[in-house]
Amino acid sequence: MSRDLTTAMADAVAASTVRPILLFEATFSNDTGYYWTGFGDLDWNGHTWKGVGDLIAITPADETDDVQGAGITVSAKAIQSADVAKALAELANGQGGSIRLGLLDEAGALIAEPKIVFRGRLDVGEIDDGDPENPLVNLRYEHELVDLERAREWRYTSQHQEQLYSGDTGLKGVAALQDVDIIWGRR
Repeated sequence: MSRDLTTAMADAVAASTVRPILLFEATFSNDTGYYWTGFGDLDWNGHTWKGVGDLIAITPADETDDVQGAGITVSAKAIQSADVAKALAELANGQGGSIRLGLLDEAGALIAEPKIVFRGRLDVGEIDDGDPENPLVNLRYEHELVDLERAREWRYTSQHQEQLYSGDTGLKGVAALQDVDIIWGRR
């Protein structure tokens, strides 16, 4: 775990008492939510992170030697009905989310900059209302590497070039080249 850690973070990990926390950032349709696994508010990086204590659970982010994108699931329990309605209205596939590992000092202050341990996009958001009094919101995130497996549907056409660079007509004649007979080696 010591790879890419700042000196302050590495020293805190090596200390006799370690106080780890997780910070979860989720992008919704209208805004971004900032949560952490403690109590109260935590101000960091220009945002106020809402403490949710043990009301949030995060599955481990698996690491392998293969180049593959393993996902995680973030579960929030004891959600109020207003929050469930908001989650249903604002969740959309492909929105970003990240998990950071942070450490607190003895005074409860954040040490150095928390390390990103997972960054991905929302794959599936679902509400488990098996217990109507305590619904569970499950957010399944895909790792960014999953994009490497997706087929790219892009063509070298004038229309696609126009989408990338408005006003660029550099590919305007490509369609006309399909039926041109080019004869090589004759006078």
